[in-house]
Amino acid sequence: MADALIIWDDRDNNEDLKSFIDEFALELSRYSLSSRMVSLSYNTDGAGDQIKPSMRALMDLVYQESPLHLITFGSKPNSLAALISPALRCQLHTNRLPEWLESGQVPSAIARIASYIHKDDTWGSGKELSDYFYPHSYSKATSNVLCIEEDLLSEEVMSHASMAGVALQKLPLKAFLPPSRLQLEECGLLVVSADLVTKSNLIEVANGYGVPVLLISPDNRNFGIRDGENGWVVNNTQQIHYTNYLINWQSMSQNTREMVSRYCRTIQSNQSGLRCYCSSLGYPERLELKDFKLRG
Repeated sequence: MADALIIWDDRDNNEDLKSFIDEFALELSRYSLSSRMVSLSYNTDGAGDQIKPSMRALMDLVYQESPLHLITFGSKPNSLAALISPALRCQLHTNRLPEWLESGQVPSAIARIASYIHKDDTWGSGKELSDYFYPHSYSKATSNVLCIEEDLLSEEVMSHASMAGVALQKLPLKAFLPPSRLQLEECGLLVVSADLVTKSNLIEVANGYGVPVLLISPDNRNFGIRDGENGWVVNNTQQIHYTNYLINWQSMSQNTREMVSRYCRTIQSNQSGLRCYCSSLGYPERLELKDFKLRG
């Protein structure tokens, strides 16, 4: 028996989805509950952690496992779970995935019926604060700096970078948002104004990639930035701190930049990612992890 039974779709051998599930399992192991991961597969004899993509197979598994939580990821598992939900005695959590994580689609009529029965949690692109966010790829933490074309301060940022001898790239906002990988290959730090941040969820998206943010905020509002962990905040580009942050980022060792990048990913995971999702189930972190935090 498991506290949480997790069902996902492995029929199309989606490597991105497998990575997502592996990371989810790792995050879930931080909490004081038992879990079992089972995939939908055409090639199964009913043994191991695979079942056929049918309502009967899922119902038999749930009856066998008697979980407290049934958690499904993807259109097919969501639909199967929603359709058998009237017979369930456990709590159901269905999750709609972005296209690049989606494995096999289900007929639209079944999907509509299933969504009517049960509302999915959404793993989106990071554009909506109400969505959970999981990035397609991660930053290489390079020394180069990035600004966004639509930012009102982009020209000023580029001018200061040029005077300070800092390598800087400029991208349109659309090219930065998921699932683009361009900025991750070339840039490690995002410079952005509070004006653009109020119109989009840039900081959350950047941190999900592992990109720290240098935020230009006249009223010193930090928008969730923890100084030195997932970015820095300055009042304007005239401050000496502003130029120093740009220069310091480029002069950091690769190991230090990668450490900051990991901090960013952890903070985003806590706020809107896998760790946030796992903690929402209501279980405490394992005592050994809490003890490590106290000693560390």
